[in-house]
Amino acid sequence: MARAKKKKPNIALIGLGSVAIIVAILIGYLSILDRKQSPLPFEEIYTPSIELNRNIRLIDKAISDVFYKLGVPQEKIIFISVLPRQKEGYNWDFNSIEARISHRSSIFQIGKEIRSSISDLRIPVQIKIDKKSGNEIICNIYYKGLYTHRLSIILDAYQQPHRLLYPKISIIIDDLGYNSSLANAFIELDLPLTFSVLPFTPNTRLIAQKARKEGREIMLHLPMEPISYPAINPGDGVLMVSMDREMILKTLNRDLTQVPFVAGVNNHMGSRFTEIEEKMMIVLTELKRRGLYFIDSRTSGGSVAFKVAKKMALKTASRDIFLDNDLSENALKIQMERLLSLARYKGFAIGIGHPHKETLGLLKRYQSILNDKAEIVVVSDLLRH
Repeated sequence: MARAKKKKPNIALIGLGSVAIIVAILIGYLSILDRKQSPLPFEEIYTPSIELNRNIRLIDKAISDVFYKLGVPQEKIIFISVLPRQKEGYNWDFNSIEARISHRSSIFQIGKEIRSSISDLRIPVQIKIDKKSGNEIICNIYYKGLYTHRLSIILDAYQQPHRLLYPKISIIIDDLGYNSSLANAFIELDLPLTFSVLPFTPNTRLIAQKARKEGREIMLHLPMEPISYPAINPGDGVLMVSMDREMILKTLNRDLTQVPFVAGVNNHMGSRFTEIEEKMMIVLTELKRRGLYFIDSRTSGGSVAFKVAKKMALKTASRDIFLDNDLSENALKIQMERLLSLARYKGFAIGIGHPHKETLGLLKRYQSILNDKAEIVVVSDLLRH
């Protein structure tokens, strides 16, 4: 009986299979690499003041819960300003809030409820009444002696403020350049976001090119020296206060050549650099020469960047709200509502977010609300008006 012939292995099929396996492994590796290569940290989050900011959020929530419990509509709660402050090594956002109440008797009730709610937090908070009448109560709130909130509770018919029902809002997504998949997800949102890209990152050009292709505006996210340097490092291409004029311009020009299609610039970190007028003058003069705008990210309450840029007649503005310093769902919602409230009060506002999946989720949830309640525009359009 004849032996059955052994089938010869198909070399071509084996070769194709091996190639497919190698490609799959490579794609998986690059995907992991893309996720792992992220900047540390995304922004200056005021590391000496973590406890302070956590307790300020508790105060915010206590105030918000009282308004909700007593049925004060969201549109009647107005954020007049959210300003960075510094004192004795602490950094925090000072909130000036105005609540419009429909009935005279409710003013005293709400004031009493808020004082009680804050007292229940059992943290060292002091509430001082600045003004009290039948039409208005003004409370100043201090945490450990630091002035954190000014809260005005006003009868709605008394001193009605001018409010724009359809304000302009620009939202900047900072710190792009590492995770291209997440960047693409932001680009694909139905919102004309502005994308601020770091120089010298693995995907700097790729992300800028993709954003440009989809009609988005691009900024250079310019690294500047923070107060906590070198413990916190802004990355390659950083401007240092120790640099002379020639070195600042050389570094700035290298950074600008890294990011294509740039319409403007905002600072990455820079709590030390933006406080020095002489250094900022060098940077801003060059940006004006190139026809670029500048947005002060306001990572420091002592920043002079916006003031200097305005004095130079450079197209400029400053950040109103960081959307995602706290990534909890409640904190993200509060910050987005603050952005909308500030925009209605001023007529415009600028929010800054970062490439977190939580921030992406926030923008997805608010996409239709933002488009209904405001005109979302790129930064250059906001500055034009």
